[in-house]
Amino acid sequence: MRIDIGANLVDRAVAFVNPAAGERRLLARTRMAATSMLTGSGGFRGAQPDRTKRRSWFARARSANADILPGSDRLRAEQRDAAMNQPIATAAINRKTTFVIGTGLMVIPAVDGTKLGLSPEDQADWELRLATDFDSYMASKDADAERKSTGYGLQSVAARGTYTSGDVLALRVMPDDQPGRRMLTAWKLIEADRLRNPPHVADGAVDPRTGNVIAGGVEVDAMGAPVAYWILKQHPGDLVLRSIAHIMPERIEAWDRDLALPRVVHVCHRIRPEQVRGVGMLATVLEPLKMVSDLADAELFAAVMSAMIAIVYKSPGATPLPEPDFGDEDGGDGATGHGGGSPLDAAPPQYRIESGSVLEIDSDAEVEIKSPGRPNSAFAPFFKAIVEQIGAAIDVPAGVLMLLFNSSYTASKAEIEALYLTVRSERSWFGGDMGYPTYECFVAEKVARGDYAMPGFFADLETRAAWLGCDWRGDGKISLNPAQEANGYKIRQDNGWQTGEEITAELTGGNYRENIRKRGREHRQWVDEGLPVAVSPGTPAGNVDEPAKPEKKDDDE
Repeated sequence: MRIDIGANLVDRAVAFVNPAAGERRLLARTRMAATSMLTGSGGFRGAQPDRTKRRSWFARARSANADILPGSDRLRAEQRDAAMNQPIATAAINRKTTFVIGTGLMVIPAVDGTKLGLSPEDQADWELRLATDFDSYMASKDADAERKSTGYGLQSVAARGTYTSGDVLALRVMPDDQPGRRMLTAWKLIEADRLRNPPHVADGAVDPRTGNVIAGGVEVDAMGAPVAYWILKQHPGDLVLRSIAHIMPERIEAWDRDLALPRVVHVCHRIRPEQVRGVGMLATVLEPLKMVSDLADAELFAAVMSAMIAIVYKSPGATPLPEPDFGDEDGGDGATGHGGGSPLDAAPPQYRIESGSVLEIDSDAEVEIKSPGRPNSAFAPFFKAIVEQIGAAIDVPAGVLMLLFNSSYTASKAEIEALYLTVRSERSWFGGDMGYPTYECFVAEKVARGDYAMPGFFADLETRAAWLGCDWRGDGKISLNPAQEANGYKIRQDNGWQTGEEITAELTGGNYRENIRKRGREHRQWVDEGLPVAVSPGTPAGNVDEPAKPEKKDDDE
């Protein structure tokens, strides 16, 4: 390997004044050139700037907030528009919300009886009481400050807003003027658009009044933890702007420092360090979604057009062929003139194209009708390929996304299992972001009112955590072979890999202990009526040993 290092003007000037320094300078330049030739741009081709395939690819290494915040308003608007008007986008949002949240995530209390000094019986009683009371609260509309949704419905709204807009805020409020409330703790959901910086602070700049950085409407401390949220009093895109003051953000602290309870819960997916705002689920697939939706519309339109015109005949002195009218976007019956205008301003006559249309033209005119060749045999495979890419990007298998289980049992089962890897992860995230703060504030109000006697709940955070241990379970997954899967659950329970409570929540989203009480009552009713009790082999009831029958004595005895 040969390295040619020529002396430049500066090298020659230094050597003229100080030959030794000039020699050292040239030697240093030679070492740097040798190192550069050996290492280059690294071993990855992606780091080499002279690759032909990537000459038009301009990428910059930026922070999470620099990548996310600029253009975020438009990104949210486009994702919502897609969710409203593009069937695949609508399906994607619906699938994630339905499978992750469904009818709601239920709490499974796991009180740390050892730390709290509770007996196993007392621990079980507390867990049953907490689960029952919290389920009653979530099944009511007390959890919603707007009194429009139940607590479980509020979970669905929050999750859907996060998937569509990137994040949702939940403000803890105590509306004591609403009649019929059993619990004062309620949550007011805020859309992502209302989270804005104060006008005197740019994204990522320091607020001179507090010394904290504000980005995307989130004020953070030196460690990056949220301190406060700057929230508009009204949505900037509302029907009517009530006052100028409503478009000025208000600072709301993230925590109640006296009670160590959250005032604002920020629900969003964080995928990078120091990220302050979330990104919607459709952000990376917006362009293919738009193009495939336009393609589907064009194919549908072409198929409709091919079925419209039935007969075209020529007649001497006929009127010119009118302009076709396919209806307008406002749902009108076709343009017949400008509303309220003069007859001179009226639009030319329109002819509505309908199925089996008969068109009359002058005998000297010529009409060329090109067959659109529909249905297009190449459309379905291409559409399927794009849908598969979209499904892979949003962690929803294509078969589940389109609700098409027309492949083999094994393939459909694999799609369901792959989906539920994502579902379990999403439930864990949502339970931590939204579920746990809701549960914590509910229990805190119960303790403050004297309904629960939990020593040390407010005095010691470790004790509070021991009382609030819990897990979250949602609706059960789709079962393609119930008998086979039930046997699998039995093996898990027999080996201690899963509890009956976990299995019940996973299968049906029900309450295992409540099921036992109800089954006991049903069993007693069957016995009282003298009905035979059906017992499946291998179940706990089927394993009960029958009473030993007395041995038959010999006649000689």
